[in-house]
Amino acid sequence: MKFLPSDRFSKKAFNFYNGFVNMLVILTVPIIILTLIIAILIILYDLRLFTAHIAGGRIVLEHEEAFKLLIKNILNFFVLIELFRVFLDVIEYRRIRKRQMLEAGIVFVVREIIIAMFDQRVTYTDLIGYAVLLIALGVTYVLIERSWIDLMKATRLKPSEGNFTDEIKHIYKKLKVKKVEE
Repeated sequence: MKFLPSDRFSKKAFNFYNGFVNMLVILTVPIIILTLIIAILIILYDLRLFTAHIAGGRIVLEHEEAFKLLIKNILNFFVLIELFRVFLDVIEYRRIRKRQMLEAGIVFVVREIIIAMFDQRVTYTDLIGYAVLLIALGVTYVLIERSWIDLMKATRLKPSEGNFTDEIKHIYKKLKVKKVEE
């Protein structure tokens, strides 16, 4: 097995990878904070525009446009927060959690629906597409939560209990995981 790298080489490569990822995190976190601050400032500026239209008594097309812009930027802020939550989990756990990706997807789809409704550019085919997408994301989210809850219930049982193996088999059957025979 001369083609496999030595254990020492693997450790060095792993340490290099961890150092590289840590450096990227150190560089990325200030950018994330700056992005959130800029998003808040944009929302405050849009709010100023919206209130200026109301205070001036000009409730016309500009008022509607300012309101739409304010809503779009607030919804963009929510999507940014969800994406940054996913990024922070990647930093903390070194993996992407499916549940939080689904949450970000649901927030993004709802944002798109609201923006399309405000712009009055929604057709029935768009609504059907959004509905199918939301149902798929929602069902996937529920199934992931359910399997997680079942797994947590099973791991809280002690191996000395008689029904422990039956509970594990039940969970594997629910998850459709086949036991590998050795």
